[in-house]
Amino acid sequence: MIYIQNLDYIKDIISSLKIQFKEKHENINVDKLFTNELNSKSKICIVEQDFFNQSINENNDPFSDFLECVSESTPPKKESSTKSSSNINLEQYKYILLIENHVEPNIFDLFLKYEIIGIFRKSRLKYDLEEKGKLEKMLKEELRKLNNGIEENPRNFEILKKIPYKNITSWKFNPKVKSKEELEDLYKEKKYISIFLDPSMKKFYHQLHIITKDFANSFKRYFNNLKISEFRAFDLKKTQELIQKELKENYKLPSILIEGETGTGKSLIANIIYKTVKELTKNDNLTLYRFSLVNINENLIDSEIFGSRIGAFSGANDRKGRLMENIFGIVFFDEIAELPTSIQAKLLLYLDDYKITPEGYDGEPLTVPTFVISATNKNIKQEIMKGTFRSDLYYRFKYKLYVPSLIERKEDLRFLISFILQSPFINEVSDNLNYSVDKISFEAIEKLEGYTYPGNFRELEEILKNAVNECILNNQTIILPENIKFENL
Repeated sequence: MIYIQNLDYIKDIISSLKIQFKEKHENINVDKLFTNELNSKSKICIVEQDFFNQSINENNDPFSDFLECVSESTPPKKESSTKSSSNINLEQYKYILLIENHVEPNIFDLFLKYEIIGIFRKSRLKYDLEEKGKLEKMLKEELRKLNNGIEENPRNFEILKKIPYKNITSWKFNPKVKSKEELEDLYKEKKYISIFLDPSMKKFYHQLHIITKDFANSFKRYFNNLKISEFRAFDLKKTQELIQKELKENYKLPSILIEGETGTGKSLIANIIYKTVKELTKNDNLTLYRFSLVNINENLIDSEIFGSRIGAFSGANDRKGRLMENIFGIVFFDEIAELPTSIQAKLLLYLDDYKITPEGYDGEPLTVPTFVISATNKNIKQEIMKGTFRSDLYYRFKYKLYVPSLIERKEDLRFLISFILQSPFINEVSDNLNYSVDKISFEAIEKLEGYTYPGNFRELEEILKNAVNECILNNQTIILPENIKFENL
């Protein structure tokens, strides 16, 4: 229960909470959770500053006269029950303090003995939506915690402890598809919408918009009218003849280095750039090739990227290399910090003039224009200081894009939870779009919000997937705190 000394200042908030709980189908009886009578069931007290001042001024113990003050504001018929509560330990409550314009010095003494969870200005509650919103949010969470009861599990009719929960399909994100197939396609093709709908990513999205527009404009300006498939089909000599014939203008292509911790979605960002540029240019010939540089033999990296000629080394054949094979497309070098510094030097030269010299090739450098996207989970500036990454290559990239970690995106972690739990690849869904697990408790959400996520978005996905699997095995349709498990790294 929440005890209120004076209802006037929060009656509008209470009315708003009733509407919100009703719209979200949360079975919370707001009226029964507020009271003007202090008793053992009360958990939180909403009181005014004058109330505390009177107690402090009249007694050495700030709360010795507390209950008498309550009695004065309590209807006569409630008096006996209020006085009978005089033995209640007042330290068991949490307090929300409503003040005039500022906190008086003697109020600070209360913080030493009692738990004051919020202070709000009465005057601003009447006109300041931000101040009112903060109190409303606090009360909403506390009411959900107080709303304990019994729920019958519709699957096996076992009795579960009911704690406040969210229905995943009526929260933050709703794909509004008509079939299971559409839902699967949505999460396969447009998983990146989790970035655009996250409010903490606004600055990131703005940068991404500039980058994709630059890539698209460059492609349309230089390559949109080329028959790209012909260039890729011919050998090195024929390809160079076509380039000299078709490319009349000097060009400079944008490049990008994507930095971010493991699991933040760097590959997803590269895919966003590709899909957006392809849509803006309306050219189906644009391709994206991802080349992971992890665990590639150092002796083979040169020929893998830049190609080779017969006899260049033992067993070498004529091969174009990844850049030539994807000419006029987008080449994504994943984990570029794994490149040896000697290959970094060749890549730097390539970004200057888009020319390559395959291993064993003694002719003029070959023109092979591509758009280069690179990514790394390492701190590049630290790698530069250690001498493992070339500073000139780092500064050669036109754009540097940092993907925030999940800790930095916690402004609306609940949106991401909602988004992930509606993925058919995380949460099994029937043909009529009913999820196996359709609710998550607020205690489980709070547990998720208290974690640090060293594995970022990918780890959050794995945690929720494991929680869903455990719920299915236990025949429960709601994720509880005990279903949320973190790995001890």
